[in-house]
Parts: sequence; structure tokens; C-alpha cells
Amino acid sequence: MDNVDGLLERAVGAGHVSGVVAMVAARGCVAYSGGHGSCSSGGAGGMTVDTVFPLSSMARPVLTVAALRLVDSGLLRLDEPLQTVLPELTGLRRLTGFDSAWNPVHRPVRGAVTLRRLLNHTSGLLDGALAGGARRTGSSVSVSFEPGSRWLYGGDMSPVGLVIERVSGMSVADYLRKGVFDALDMRHTGFDAVSSTGGVGFYSTPRDYFAFVEALLRCDGTLLSRESGELVRRNQIGSLSAPRVLGAGPVRVPGEMNFYPEIRLYPESERKWSLGFMVNLTAIPGGPGAGSLTCASSGAYCWMDPTSGVAGLLFARRPVGGPDLSEKLFGDFQRSVYAAWTTGLVGGRRRKNVFEHLFQGWSSDVWATWWPM
Repeated sequence: MDNVDGLLERAVGAGHVSGVVAMVAARGCVAYSGGHGSCSSGGAGGMTVDTVFPLSSMARPVLTVAALRLVDSGLLRLDEPLQTVLPELTGLRRLTGFDSAWNPVHRPVRGAVTLRRLLNHTSGLLDGALAGGARRTGSSVSVSFEPGSRWLYGGDMSPVGLVIERVSGMSVADYLRKGVFDALDMRHTGFDAVSSTGGVGFYSTPRDYFAFVEALLRCDGTLLSRESGELVRRNQIGSLSAPRVLGAGPVRVPGEMNFYPEIRLYPESERKWSLGFMVNLTAIPGGPGAGSLTCASSGAYCWMDPTSGVAGLLFARRPVGGPDLSEKLFGDFQRSVYAAWTTGLVGGRRRKNVFEHLFQGWSSDVWATWWPM
């Protein structure tokens, strides 16, 4: 894929990014893997698929998978109220306005916070509502709207982390290591602390994170049951929509600013949300097809296109003091990938499945011995 190499080389040469790594797979083939530029502002060390990147918001799908594994094991239910796991959620209140003295006015919440509503960002919890998980009473915990009535990218991942810890009896870092990272040989992925339930301090490499993305695209039972895998792929917010542009119209408090890392991508497409990913309902011209899934963090992007079987990621570092131009580069990268795909230039070596590795080298005579026809 010379077109991708040239694109990334030009981006580094023009100073749009100081370094970048990209990977692509198409229908089981490793189609592209390469890095350009340097790992640091001093120019020391080249970018590779094993370069470690901070990926705070891209912990979201990882935490989602961890929670859904608990659902698959029967330890959690998606649509049951979470008060038994998080007593902090008992007695939730909703801010309805302010009185004449500008004191906040609350009223009891009718709906319940469930695991599904945390994972699809319709819980109404604001960032920091359950900070630290220290409180065991819900008298001071409030939501900005009735759970399930709006979509707001806010404070949902910290409670998900608390749920994982309390149900599993392990720290989030340990649970992810044993339940996800070891299964995919993600040796350089984790948190920079013993426990980080909100995703801040999450690190990975392109090679590691791409193994995770490919496992979700295959949906072969490696990480999740097929039923849970479909929850990651499909719209889970019904008729609600994620905003296409940043707007402050409905905002009453700063935490209601509905900003999410993918918001400037594909503004022409209607956005929905699965459990863990933004879902684009319409095909992107020159890019992913309808139903594609995207996740992003600062300077880092990945996508899955179940219809075409294409998945990719781009991790970039901006120049010190320079603007963040990685979003445009990601869009150009996707278009280059699909241009090569449509002209038949996307090639690569298909990864063998476990049976092919086990029986590699067997002759037809050996096969006939064990499976006579």
C-alpha cells in the first residue's frame, strides 16, 4: 500500500505530526503495518507498532468488553438496576433548575441506572459523580436527566470500572490483564496505577490495540459470546442520536457539554452508539460503509467496518506547540485504504487460525489415516 506510506511520510515531513503508526487488516489479511517519524520531540527513536501511546478515551471499548464478559458469565445483567452493586446510586436526584436564591432544585429520579445505560452513555451521570467510589449513600449523587432519555458522553466509564471491581473482586487492571490482555497477547497494555476505573492512565501499543480490534471484528467468541459481540456492533440507543457538531444549546452546567473524541469525524453521517463505539448509519464517501464503528482518543483512532471486513487504526503524536491535525490525517488515511481496497491493491498475509497452526505440514496420507473418506 504505497499510497498509505506516501501519505504518512508527507504528514511527518510537513510537520503535521511528529510521528505516526498505522495498521490495516482486510478480511483476515494483514494489509498494512508501518510507522514514520520519531517517538519524541528530540527526534530520538523511530515510531513502530510497539511504540507505547497514551489512549485515555480508547479504554472505553476495553472496559465495555470487560463488563460484558461478566454478563456472559452470568454475574451481571444488562438491564437490572445497579444499586445492589453500587449503593451510591440509591436515591438518585435530577437537577430541575434553581430557586429565586439560585439554590439548586432537585427531584427524585424515576428511571434506573443500568449497565446498558452506562455502556451506551444514557445514564445521565456527570463526570466525577462517583469519584473514588468512597461514598456508599446516594443522597448527594445527581443525574442531569432521566436515565435512558438522552445521550450524553459524560461520567459513565468510572462507574463501569467500579462495577467490574466489585463484581469480580479484582482491580480493573488485574481483571483486564487476566480476562482480556493475556488472551490476546497484549503484553504492553495496561494502566499506570494499580487501579484506574475511568480510563485515565491507560496505555497501549498499536500492535496490542489492533489485536483487540481484530478480535472484535471477527466476533468469533475469543472475547465475548456472539450475542454480546453483536451489542458492540449494533445501535444500542434506539431513536436517540449522538450530536454531529459541538453545541452549547441544551447545556445547563459545564458537565453537560456533549463533547466526545469522535465528534468532528464524519459530520455528514447520523451517529448512533453501540456499547463501546460510535456507529455511523450511513456510508462515508470514499471511506467506511454503513454500520462502521469508530473509537478515538487524543491523536489516536481506530475503526471496524463489518460489512467490508476492514479494520484499521492510526496513532499519531502532534508536534510540540503545534495544532492537532491528526483528525484530517485519519480521514485521509481511511480514504487511501479504501481507494486501495476498491482497486484490489489491499493485500497481505492471511493470519492462520488455530486449526491451521495445529495441523500445519500434514500430508494427504496423514489426513487419510485419521479421517478416512
